[in-house]
Amino acid sequence: MKRIGIGLVGAGFLADKFATCYRRDPRVKLVAVASRTEAHARSFAEKHGIKAWYTDYEEMIRRDDIDAINVCVPNFLHYSVTVSAAEHGKHVLCTKPLAVSTDQAEKMVKACRRANVKFMYGENWLYTPAAERIREIIREGGLGRILAIEAREQHSGTHSPYALKREYCGGGVLIHMAVHPIGFIMHMINKPVRRVYAELGNLLHNIEVEDYAVILMRFEGGESGIAQSNYITKGGMQDRIEIYGSEGMAFINLTHENPIRIYSDVGYSYVVEKASMSKGWTSPVIDENYQYGFCNMLSHFVTCILEDKEPLSTGEFGRDVLRVIFAGYESNRKKIAVVP
Repeated sequence: MKRIGIGLVGAGFLADKFATCYRRDPRVKLVAVASRTEAHARSFAEKHGIKAWYTDYEEMIRRDDIDAINVCVPNFLHYSVTVSAAEHGKHVLCTKPLAVSTDQAEKMVKACRRANVKFMYGENWLYTPAAERIREIIREGGLGRILAIEAREQHSGTHSPYALKREYCGGGVLIHMAVHPIGFIMHMINKPVRRVYAELGNLLHNIEVEDYAVILMRFEGGESGIAQSNYITKGGMQDRIEIYGSEGMAFINLTHENPIRIYSDVGYSYVVEKASMSKGWTSPVIDENYQYGFCNMLSHFVTCILEDKEPLSTGEFGRDVLRVIFAGYESNRKKIAVVP
């Protein structure tokens, strides 16, 4: 069996999660890690049994035994790492948001197209067991036609200094956190966004970027999406989704052990062992071991490389999410709805 050689650029919190998931996949070999801080690179490599580490990611990318690069560095570096990887013929998985501008995102997409490499946008919400189960129920017609989705990610504030500076992050909670619910809504409704309206502000923290964001999206078929994020929520992370359909509704709370609650007028095929009906309120079973989707996402990336498939979340999709985000910033400045 061919094993895919992975190089990690970045040795922080997210890279640690990714390395842990990759080590569970027998199709993967973790070849090397790069971090500009020598101590971080060395300790990360030792922790995950990686034989090679670098302080210069360009040097690492040139290795012949690396097939793909996983980008796990702050937002402002996504562009340069992705383009370099593509130019060296490496497949790329880039974490959210894709870049700090739509211009950078477009250039990243084009670079990967020119090089004919896979370019996957790392939106883990799409790979959670909850999202996979909801997609199945929607395909079966259990919720009818999707009319509206409201989703949020929020907590009491970031610990990353890069997320507090516009030059590093591209903005505040809208691009740093609301990118998750926006991407989820766009994926599930799966139609062009025709109008965006946003309200942003600083309600609590004295920082140069927004700590509160609400964005309204109207889609080509009239569907509505509302995404909310903030740094003012006490008591821990909130990752919640509400889906409203013509025949039912679904509540998802990604922080709960059993995150899905469904109401359906028409029912769907399977809830859980021994359950006799699926009409009314039900809680379908999922695999809680992969609740936040990281391992499923990385496994999907490897499968796309091995089987020459398009990722569920492409670089183009990540670019389109950014277009909506920056339309939100424009909307807030102008105090009007804008076309992304």
